Amino acid sequence: MRKLSLLLLMSVSVAFCLFCTSCGTSRFASAPPDYGNDTQYVPFTKALKQRLEHDGVDIKKIQFYVDQKIVLKHSNGGEKGRVQDGVILLDHADPVEITIPEYTPGVCEKVNGDDLMISFDAPGKCVEFGSLYANNVFMLVGTNWHNGLVDVNYDGKSYLAECGSCSNIGEVRLLVRKNQAYSKDEQNKVVLGRRVN
Repeated sequence: MRKLSLLLLMSVSVAFCLFCTSCGTSRFASAPPDYGNDTQYVPFTKALKQRLEHDGVDIKKIQFYVDQKIVLKHSNGGEKGRVQDGVILLDHADPVEITIPEYTPGVCEKVNGDDLMISFDAPGKCVEFGSLYANNVFMLVGTNWHNGLVDVNYDGKSYLAECGSCSNIGEVRLLVRKNQAYSKDEQNKVVLGRRVN
């Protein structure tokens, strides 16, 4: 009887563990993955881009991320109407809303001066990031900036971009992972001086 109780308890424990792990969802898009202490997420800046280009690094091989959630809302609506047998049919051919969660990985498909075409989806579906005006960091490039929103081109269509986790789309930054050793010559140092022995 004791062996049967022990076997039953072990079976319940294993079943509970399997249930808990199978119900979990990936948190990759909602929190940065942990890559250890030697790498950190840093904003992709104009200075870093220039240094990488000086070092001969291909920007298209870098893994990019966004630090805030981006929501693209279709400016013209997503429904296309037609009539068939006297009935109005609405086709939902285009997504009305596209969400790019924070820390979503993306790749650079094209570099045009200080502008980068970053794809978080299928090839050709890019969002443009640039180092605008006097900014050193890379942010969304668009037109008609108003009330924390901006119009952007995505997949050949116009979308209204808003920040889903902040109040202004201008706060969204392009991130990269960088090993701390790569920036060791950029670190500040305070010298303590020397005394005569």
